[in-house]
Amino acid sequence: MKLAAFVVLLLLQPYSAESQGATTCSGLRLNFPAPSTGECLTAWDNQKGEVKEYPGDFDGFKNEAKIYRCPARNKRVIISNGIPDHQVTLQNKKGPCVINWAVEIPLNPTIATSRTEVPIRGMLAMALNGIPAYGPQESDSNNAVEGDDGVQGARFWYGHAGPNSAWHIHNPQMGEETVTATTLLGYAMDGFPIYGPLDDNSVSNLDPCNGIENSDGSYQYHVRAIDQVDGDLDYCNGSNPENNWNYILGCYSGTTAGSQVFDSTAYNLDTTDCVEEGTPTASPTQSPISQGTRPNIIVMQPDDLQFFDEWTRPPNNPTTSAKTINFPVAGLPNIDSLRLNGLQMKEAYTASPVCGTSRYSTLTGKYPSRSGMVRQHAQENSNGDPALVTIPTTKLVDLDGINDCTKENIAVQFTNNGYRTGMIGKWHLSKIKDDEYTYAAAVGRVKQCGFSTVEGLYIENLASEGGFNNYSDGTFSHNMEWITYEAVQFINSQDEKPFFLYFNPTVPHSSNDVGDALTKFTCQDTANGKLGFDPVIKGMTEQYGNCADYRESIYNRADTEDDYGPIWLDDSVGAIITALEDKGVLDNTIFLFQFDHGMETKSALYENGLRIPQFIHYPAKYSSGSTFDKPVSTIDIGATMLDFAGITPNYELDGVSWKDVSDDEDLETWWENSRCLFFELEQDRAVRCGCYKYLSIFEQTNTVSTTYKRGTQKELSNDLKNLFDLCDGTTDYVTDPTNNKEAQSVLNSDVDKGTELEAMMECHDTRTHYSSDPDFSACNLSPAPSPDLDTSSPSNTPSSSPSAALSNAPSSSSPSAAPSAEASDGPSFGPSYVPSFGPSYGPSRAPSDEDDVNCIENFNSKFFAGTSGDGEEKVSKCKKLRKKNDEKKQKLCKITEIASDGMKPAKDVCPVTCEICDCDEIATDKFFFSANKNGKKQKVKKCLHLVKYFQTKPEKAEEICNMET
Repeated sequence: MKLAAFVVLLLLQPYSAESQGATTCSGLRLNFPAPSTGECLTAWDNQKGEVKEYPGDFDGFKNEAKIYRCPARNKRVIISNGIPDHQVTLQNKKGPCVINWAVEIPLNPTIATSRTEVPIRGMLAMALNGIPAYGPQESDSNNAVEGDDGVQGARFWYGHAGPNSAWHIHNPQMGEETVTATTLLGYAMDGFPIYGPLDDNSVSNLDPCNGIENSDGSYQYHVRAIDQVDGDLDYCNGSNPENNWNYILGCYSGTTAGSQVFDSTAYNLDTTDCVEEGTPTASPTQSPISQGTRPNIIVMQPDDLQFFDEWTRPPNNPTTSAKTINFPVAGLPNIDSLRLNGLQMKEAYTASPVCGTSRYSTLTGKYPSRSGMVRQHAQENSNGDPALVTIPTTKLVDLDGINDCTKENIAVQFTNNGYRTGMIGKWHLSKIKDDEYTYAAAVGRVKQCGFSTVEGLYIENLASEGGFNNYSDGTFSHNMEWITYEAVQFINSQDEKPFFLYFNPTVPHSSNDVGDALTKFTCQDTANGKLGFDPVIKGMTEQYGNCADYRESIYNRADTEDDYGPIWLDDSVGAIITALEDKGVLDNTIFLFQFDHGMETKSALYENGLRIPQFIHYPAKYSSGSTFDKPVSTIDIGATMLDFAGITPNYELDGVSWKDVSDDEDLETWWENSRCLFFELEQDRAVRCGCYKYLSIFEQTNTVSTTYKRGTQKELSNDLKNLFDLCDGTTDYVTDPTNNKEAQSVLNSDVDKGTELEAMMECHDTRTHYSSDPDFSACNLSPAPSPDLDTSSPSNTPSSSPSAALSNAPSSSSPSAAPSAEASDGPSFGPSYVPSFGPSYGPSRAPSDEDDVNCIENFNSKFFAGTSGDGEEKVSKCKKLRKKNDEKKQKLCKITEIASDGMKPAKDVCPVTCEICDCDEIATDKFFFSANKNGKKQKVKKCLHLVKYFQTKPEKAEEICNMET
C-alpha cells in the first residue's frame, strides 16, 4: 500500500464493535466515518416527493461501483461514487452527492467467538451497487423502513441522502426491486455475504444475527422481509434486540476489526493482488485468475442474411421445394472458417423471428414478452389476451419495474465486471422521435444501456427512398467499411481489459438495396456525416488502396446481385479475424456469428423463420469441426457468454448456458429430449420440446397473425392449434430439403403429445404473463439429470446464472451464487414443473367425479364451442363464456365432444364458469394475505399464488385458507 493510503488509514480508523454486547443498543449514529464528498445533485434540492428516474433524471450523474478480490491480503474492496442506480422518490430536501467510498472488508470471513452489536443508525453493510446500508433507525428513533412519521413509504424508495448528502439504504432489499432467497444483495462489514429473505417457513432457522450456516460450513446472512419483522417493538428496548427491527442484520457473527473505510481519491489499489469480481475462480480462497485470461467476446449478427445450404438449413417450404441457396462461386471463406474451425450449432433458434425482438432476446437472455414495454402495452390494451410481441413494443427501456436498459442486459453485466463494451452497427432497440433525432442523441441513448463505446451506429432500419426522415435522410446507406473500421479500432484499443463487442451489420436488409449502397454512395458516407477519408482496413480495403477499387472487387466476385451482401459481410469477418490475429488475441476470443432470424418465413413461427445459423470460434474450448446437434436459442447467448467470463448476473434470465453441456452425456440427452424452447411473435406462440413442436395461432387473420399469413402463402399448417413431428417418427431432426414436417399437423393422430406440449405452452404463458409478477421458473418436460442445471428460479439460479449452470457451478462457498440453506424448504418447481390450474393445463388429467374437479381456470383458455351449420368448428374463451346469459352458458357447458384438433369442450376447460365444482374462483382474483403487527401495512395475493402454496407448502396454504381476519 502506498504512503497516501497509510495516511488515510490513520485518519479513518474504523469503529470496532467487538467490545459491545449484543443485548443493548448504544444509539451510535456512525460506526464508520464517511469519506470526502464530491459534486452534488443540487438540482434535486427542495424537491421532496419528486420521483426521479435513473439515469434520465440524474443530470449526467452515473453510478460507478466496482468490487475487487485481494486474496493475498484477504480483503474484498468496494469502490464506488455513492450515486444510486435506480428510480428514487425524494423523501427529504437533499439530492445525493458523489461520496468517495473505498471500503475494505474480509474476503474470507470467519465466525467470531461471540456476536457483536450492529449500529442502529450507522453503516453496517455495502450493497452491490456501492451504496452503504444503515441500521433501521431514522432521526428521532423512528423506524426507517416501515412507514412512520416523516419517512412514510420508505420501503419503496430504497434510500435517501443523509445530513452529509451521502445516499444510504435502510430497506432490506438494499437497492434491488425484486429479491429472492438467492439474490446476492451485498456484504456485511464483517465480510459475510447478504442474500434476500427466506420464505416464512424457513426464516425461523436464522440465528439472532439473521445468519445461517450451510452444510459445507459456509455462512451467510439473509435479510428479513418487512412482514417478517415486528415493526412495533423498539429496537433498543434492551430485550432481544436482535429480533426487533432486524431487517438487514440483527448483529455481526464475524468481526469488523479489520474492516475500514478510506477515501477513494487517496486510496491506492494493489493491482498485483486485487482483481475485479467476475474473474473466474472456484472459491474465494483460491488465487485469482488474471483478467487477461478472461476471454474477449464478439457477437456478430448480420441483418436478413439467407440461410445457405452448406450450413444445413431447415427443409424447404412446399412452395419452394426445389429452391437451393449456395455460396457464390468465390465462396464465403471467412464466415465458413468460423464454422469449420470451431463449433457449429446444428439446431439454433431465435426466440422471435424479426429483427428487434430477436436482438432483445440476445442481449437480455429473456423472452421478448418479458420486456417492460411489451408488458405495459398488454396491460393497457390486451384485455387478458396474449401480449403483443412486435418490434415497436419490444425496446430496451426501463419500464414497469423492469430495467432492461440500465441493468437487465449483458452489456451492463460485462461493463460492471471489468469488460470494455462496444456496440457497432444496427441497434433497433430504442425509439427516438424523428424530430428529436441526432446522431449524438442516438449514441447517448445506446450508451445508457451499458455500452462504453458506441460507434458506426444505425439506430434502426434504413428508410426506403421516398420515406426518408431525420435519421435516414438519404445521405448514407449500408456501409460495411465504416462499421468494420470502427470495430477494428475498438479491438485495437490500448485498454488491456477484456472486451465484449456487439457487432450488427445492416447488410443485406432490403430497405436499402446493397447494389445501390455500393455504387450510389461511398464508404465516406455515414450516419455520422462525411468521414473525410477512406477507411484503411487490413484484410478488406488495404490491399486495394481505396474504397472504390475494393467495392469493384465485390462485383467481380459475385455471381448474382444476391451475392453482394454476403461477400461484403464475409470480407468484414475476415478483417475482424485479421485484427484479432495481429493483436495476438484470436485464440482467447469467443467469436459468435449468428443470424437474427430466418428468411423464407421471416416474421412467422415456422422453422424457416426461427432456425438460424450459429457458429462459435473459440480454440481454447472447441476444436475444429465440432458440432452440437441439440436445440439452442438466442436466449441462451447471454447465460453462456457470461458463463465463459465467469460472471454471475444480478438479474434473472430465461436462457441456460450450453458451455459445458457436451461434457456430460446425461445432460446432453436431457437437453435434446426434455428441454423446451419457446417462441413468440405478435400474439402467436410456439414451443419445441424434443422432436415435437406445438404452434398456437391466436387468430386466423392475416392482419393479426403474420404466422397465419405465411402459413397460407407457404402451404404450411396454420390451424389454431398445430403439432409437428420435426423428426418424422425418428429421433433425428429432418434435414431432407423436400420433407417439411410443418406442412401437416399431427395433432389428431398424437393427442397425448399435443396435450403435453400444450401444457408446456400454458406453463410458459402463465409465467411470462403481464398480469402478474415475472416468474423465471423453467417449463420443461422433465428435470435435468444434474442439480447444477436446476432452473427453478429465482435470480442467480442456474437457469439464469451462467456461472452456476451445468458442470461449471461454483463451490457453495462462493458468494456469487447463494448456497442453499439446509433448513430451507421453499418452492422447488424445477424444470419438470407442469402446472395444474385446470383441465386445459394438465397434460393427461384423468376424468374425475365432479367434487374433485379443480376449481381454478385460466380466463384466457380456449375451448371447443361446437360446430356451425356449415360444419365449421367454433372456438371461444372462458372469459367470453362468463359474459353469456345462463341459457347460452348452459348450452355450451353441455357439449361433450372434442374438436378435430383435440381442443376440449367448456366443461373441461372452464369448470368454474360451467359451475361443475363447488367453488367460484379465478386465478387472478386477489385476497387479503397478511398485515404487519399494527395493521397499517396490508398485503394481497392472487389465487394463483395460493395454488402454488398448495403444490409446495400445503400446511401454509391451509393456514391461509383458515384465516378469519
